[in-house]
Amino acid sequence: MPKCEVSIETLWKRYLKTRDVELRNKVVVHYTHLVHTHAARLSRKLPAQVSYDEICSAAFDGLIEAVEAYDPQRKAKFETFCQQRISGAVMDWLRSLDPQSRTVRTFEKRRMMAVESFDMEHESAPSQDDLAARMGISVARYQQLSRLSQLGREVHFSAMEPPDERSSHGSGRTWDVRDPRGKEPSNHVARSLLTDFVTSGLAREERLVLVLYYFEGMTMAEIGLVLNLSESRVSQIHKEILERLRGRFGETLQEELVA
Repeated sequence: MPKCEVSIETLWKRYLKTRDVELRNKVVVHYTHLVHTHAARLSRKLPAQVSYDEICSAAFDGLIEAVEAYDPQRKAKFETFCQQRISGAVMDWLRSLDPQSRTVRTFEKRRMMAVESFDMEHESAPSQDDLAARMGISVARYQQLSRLSQLGREVHFSAMEPPDERSSHGSGRTWDVRDPRGKEPSNHVARSLLTDFVTSGLAREERLVLVLYYFEGMTMAEIGLVLNLSESRVSQIHKEILERLRGRFGETLQEELVA
């Protein structure tokens, strides 16, 4: 049996016995390729506004959930079990991008119409009971949807800042706390900007070839499996992209990508 297989089996046994977080993280790292593969496949189907990195972030949540929930006694292969968890986590994240569901948005429209019609008939403001009756729903349901509606509204960080007695501009941000263990966010931003700049004008498939090869360290064969292409076709696409981009950025392009 290959050494890597023994290693992951040992990790699984130790984690399932102790449920230690550090062991869980090592198992997660071993299966990172599942996240990249799934994210790359989804990236081909989703709008360009949804970035590959964002999909990966959501997919990692699903991978962690899968590791924590996996039970080898059920005889299911982890890779198979994991796919559903990753897909579910990404779909949940996509749904969360809309903070107000269709039900809540419909409620808001109906409530606005009810308020307007009540105002036309009466000189006083409507109560919750009045609006619930006019909308044909119970008061309890009205209150529930009202709470959900309030949760969906944006709150700016500036609203969290207490008045600063030393400055009329309120520059003291007590919620701005640095994490010395955290990664420098500018590195992620720089990578994202470089990716967008270099790959602007490329087709979705071409963008994925560059991102997976230079940023995720996948081989041509692995990229071919993800994109359902032969290794030679991926190599050809890669060569054609570099030839086109060298005309735009010069011979230093590949050095920048690898760096």
